[in-house]
Amino acid sequence: MSVSAPERRPAVRSRDGRVRALVGTLDARLTAPGPGYRLREVHTLVALVIGLRLVARDWAAIAERPAALTDGLTFVSWLPAALPAWLPVTLAVLGTAGVALVLARRRAHAGFVLAWVCYAVLCASWGSSGKVLHNDVLTVWVAVPLLFARVPRRDQDDERAVVWGWPPRAALAVLALVYWLTGVQKLRHSGIGWALSDNMTWVLRQGTSPHAAGVAQWVADHAVLASGLATGALLLELTAPVWLLWRRTRALFALAVAVMHASIWLFLGIDYSAWVLTAAAVAVPMSLATGRRLEDLRPLRAAIGRS
Repeated sequence: MSVSAPERRPAVRSRDGRVRALVGTLDARLTAPGPGYRLREVHTLVALVIGLRLVARDWAAIAERPAALTDGLTFVSWLPAALPAWLPVTLAVLGTAGVALVLARRRAHAGFVLAWVCYAVLCASWGSSGKVLHNDVLTVWVAVPLLFARVPRRDQDDERAVVWGWPPRAALAVLALVYWLTGVQKLRHSGIGWALSDNMTWVLRQGTSPHAAGVAQWVADHAVLASGLATGALLLELTAPVWLLWRRTRALFALAVAVMHASIWLFLGIDYSAWVLTAAAVAVPMSLATGRRLEDLRPLRAAIGRS
């Protein structure tokens, strides 16, 4: 006998109630008050990552980009098809100046926005058709919530308020989402075979790493090891929200992704250092208990004492 619509309605209401309760819980955790110093730490560290990317690359090489690669530009479609070499260099200098403002805590919000805009435009111009390359995409996206943060003044570091609490948590949520989507995309396009087939074996064989080509070939010759590497990477990406949900496992996640990306660099020669630094810039400060500051960590105190 079929169930009538009135009999279904309580179940629907119950399910909707659970969804609303879950959303309410997540919203409450995201917007809970936080100390000003925690926002300052995350804000400053992400700005430093942007600054390192701005100074570490020869952005003038953008001027050598073939005109065919500019077809269909989106994010930077307002730029001319052929960029003069001085323009990307100027953007890099302006962005670095913005980072300096953040470090000096003078108009830190304006400095961060300036640095991010210059960095995002340069990253989009570096690739083709306005696409930010995967090496920099995590840093670009994690910084977005911080664009809307009201940075605390020096005398507000110890204050607790919602305005200080939500930006670093939002950056943490974006970090988790990007890693999770990376794993989901692997499953969407290749299925579980991405990890359990000979996919990683062929990736290692075709890699051109100058660092450990012999080791990469040795791992490729052992299918279990190659599959284990792929499975570990996939599981780490898919479980990123779980790692980053709990304070005590956030620093472990930063360490785990550092190991994963270091192995990619070692075996394939692909530089994901921006991902490692961005994950650490957000996850490590957010792993500390309330009342404990980043500068309280012993390695930092020792480094400061030697300086």
